[in-house]
Amino acid sequence: MKVNRVAQHVVLALAICSLQSQAAEQQEKQSQIEVLEVRGAQIADSGNNLPDIQQGRIFAGKKTSVVELSEQPALIEPNLRQMFATLPGLFVSEQKIPSIYNVNYRGLGDPHESEFVAFYQDNVPLGANMFGYPTMYYMPGAQRIERVEFIRGGSGLLYGPQIGPVVNFVTRSPSAQAETAIVTEHALGSDSMYSTYNEARWAYGDTGFMASFDHRRADGPRQNEDFDVSAGYVGLSYEGFKGIKIGANLDVYSSDSGEAGRLTSAEFAANRELVKTPFNRVKIDQTLASLTYEQRLDELSSLNGKIWYLAMDRFSRRAAAFLPPAAEPTTTNIDEQQFRNLGYDLRYSLVWGDNYILTAGSSGYRGDSPRTQHRSNDIRSDAQNAADLRFEQDRLTTYSALFFENLFRFGNFTLVPAVRYERINYDMVELVRSPGLNRDAIDLDRTYNELLFGLGAGFRLSDHAEIYANVSESYRPQRFDDLINPTSELAGSNDPSLSKALNYELGYRSQVTEKFAFDISFFLIDFKDKIEQIQVNITDIERINSGDSRHQGIELSLQYAFEVTAGHNVTAFANGSWLDAEITRSVNSSLVGNTVSFAPDYLLRSGLTYDGNGLNAALSLTMVGEQYWQDSNRAGGSGANVIDAMIPSYQVVDLSAEYELSNRWSLFAGVNNLLDENYYSRVRTDGIEPAAERTAYFGVRFNL
Repeated sequence: MKVNRVAQHVVLALAICSLQSQAAEQQEKQSQIEVLEVRGAQIADSGNNLPDIQQGRIFAGKKTSVVELSEQPALIEPNLRQMFATLPGLFVSEQKIPSIYNVNYRGLGDPHESEFVAFYQDNVPLGANMFGYPTMYYMPGAQRIERVEFIRGGSGLLYGPQIGPVVNFVTRSPSAQAETAIVTEHALGSDSMYSTYNEARWAYGDTGFMASFDHRRADGPRQNEDFDVSAGYVGLSYEGFKGIKIGANLDVYSSDSGEAGRLTSAEFAANRELVKTPFNRVKIDQTLASLTYEQRLDELSSLNGKIWYLAMDRFSRRAAAFLPPAAEPTTTNIDEQQFRNLGYDLRYSLVWGDNYILTAGSSGYRGDSPRTQHRSNDIRSDAQNAADLRFEQDRLTTYSALFFENLFRFGNFTLVPAVRYERINYDMVELVRSPGLNRDAIDLDRTYNELLFGLGAGFRLSDHAEIYANVSESYRPQRFDDLINPTSELAGSNDPSLSKALNYELGYRSQVTEKFAFDISFFLIDFKDKIEQIQVNITDIERINSGDSRHQGIELSLQYAFEVTAGHNVTAFANGSWLDAEITRSVNSSLVGNTVSFAPDYLLRSGLTYDGNGLNAALSLTMVGEQYWQDSNRAGGSGANVIDAMIPSYQVVDLSAEYELSNRWSLFAGVNNLLDENYYSRVRTDGIEPAAERTAYFGVRFNL
């Protein structure tokens, strides 16, 4: 078998490093302990980046970023535009209800439901199904998130095979060292919004406890654009054994949101408040449980393990759009998908040789995802009557992975070769075939085996500056509908293979002074065999590997902190992504040379934060360039139903502030879209989703 370029580099690096390590003298154990504890030598004051190694994951030689939410004023609904303000390149396709979260990066895929960005909570995957249905319907409450970790190139070798990056939400957790504390906050805002967050932390002996509850609701600017969200958490941490920490966590979540309908370009321009689907709803119920184990095995090694279980029910009731005086639709589709995922992650870290660190481990999960769809004559009812059953599917995925990564240090030079073996099996069957189809019911059992290589490198120019580079392989497994679409005939050639990509990154980061940090990188992604749906005839579709695309550009981030006067601190930040994403091969020759959809040529953010005399305030500006919403770079629809080809550029300003009245009482407030920009960033084939206009909130917090 032909060995690819990355594999050759990794094998060569491993061979060279092994020879050098055998010749090197052993350092004193204490220095090795220090490497493991402080996670390696890295540039000083690099608080905006992840450490070289953390919980069995090596981040050296990769582009990473960290957002400390504790340094920002309170956020109510997870406002991703503000939460990601200091993360260059993450594009948020906005909607006003919290039923779905839509993000993409560097033009990789439609941002719908964030299929090309892997979201995690405390290193547990949040997607409904990691591969068959990698969609985002849940996010922890913003008040509970301590920080956001963002990992680019090479992230696939740490968390899974995905082509895009990883966003990991690190939430507040129980601790046996925690002092007893109770927090309650309440806020009111636009569109009859009410939000509350409540948290208690305490410790007893060697055990720490934590519980929280949050609830938020709003009517929304349009009829049937309301939402109601409730979430709860309980957790404990036992630290009674020397060098061992055991944790148990349970999250429950429920949301009910209305979908008011999408608009044509003419409708958005004339009246963005139109309601075209007054009865459509999306409901999400989720339980996320995990058991964690952390052990310092000895002075040179550690073990991190996790078992997790995610149970999600996704329910939607959707009827066709209409506008009075037209008659209401006579039927509605009631779609229910259940996801039951049981997974594990086990990682071992060892300091060895001359200041080297090895990490090895395994992860896997088994996901059971049955789906049913009913077609009901009552467009206002959630009832799923047996007589209305349209189709039923059983979908089972089994996944396992083995991975090894080693951090080698030779003076100022760092080398990190990595290898990951993946095995995934799909076992899917149609129990009830959709009526009207001529094909046989599908019964599919398919297994894929993939070997991925990666190589990271770094060179310290000084104690405050570093050059880093990374090249890594990745792939995108097929989604359920790519293999077993329930509503189409599926042409005989419907058999798409995996999509694959090669990620390159070269960057320079520096803590120029104690107050000024700087990071710039150049990236290139070769995305091969993208899976798309094409129309074969009026009734038949197929999913195929339609072509390739190239994504290249520059990312830049700057941060400068200064003291205006004693006790009055200001931090200025700016970051940007300049992107050139082009279709380089396609089964449709007319697409070659087109700009990839949802790939704005620039995404710029800047802002100021102030902290002093009990006041914490943040002002941010987001600027997004124009972009196409289809790879064809053409308008959709016809006549009065046209959706313009281009999503116009837009600029949004957000302001938030928090004031500490005393040790126990605080006030907080914010204005989203301060200048009331009229814009949209989310478009589907059925229309435009208007982004939120100016909204405001005001709240109070009590600490005990």
